[in-house]
Amino acid sequence: MRGIIKIHVHVSICVLIVGLAGCGYTNRAILPNNIKTIAVPTFKNQIVQGDTYTYEAGMETDITNAIINRINYDGNLKVVSSDKADAILEGALTKYDQETLRYEDRAKVKEYRLFIGVDISLIDNRTGEIIWTERNFTGRTEYFRTGTYATTERTAMLSARDDLAKKVVDRIIEDW
Repeated sequence: MRGIIKIHVHVSICVLIVGLAGCGYTNRAILPNNIKTIAVPTFKNQIVQGDTYTYEAGMETDITNAIINRINYDGNLKVVSSDKADAILEGALTKYDQETLRYEDRAKVKEYRLFIGVDISLIDNRTGEIIWTERNFTGRTEYFRTGTYATTERTAMLSARDDLAKKVVDRIIEDW
């Protein structure tokens, strides 16, 4: 009986030590160079005309607005005009693509994966220095064209756009 109590005490101490040590994760923002405000000019469309398989006109504006909305939702930064911003997020839409995941039969696609890709840079507006840059940064979603869970490509595009916006803001805020 005494041995069992010793084991429970040792296990309890180990659990307490691990619990107090934590894993290093924090939900606190880690913003570079004390950035408090950001400007997000409208992304450029750099998709090559022949590559616009099902591209929707104005998507670069939709992406820009989704990122601004996500920054506002996150609350760590304030979106302001370029002349008042600590940092500027510049971006360019570079990819809109989908790949087939499943066929219903030989000729009919059942499920797609849709990608939206951008090149982005965060620039210190006070010094002009590039804080970081990311090429081929993507948002994505999977969607069904047939069956119970069928959806439109437009709805899938909105989902991929929102995924992209979340990832971009996470990259800005967490800086990792």
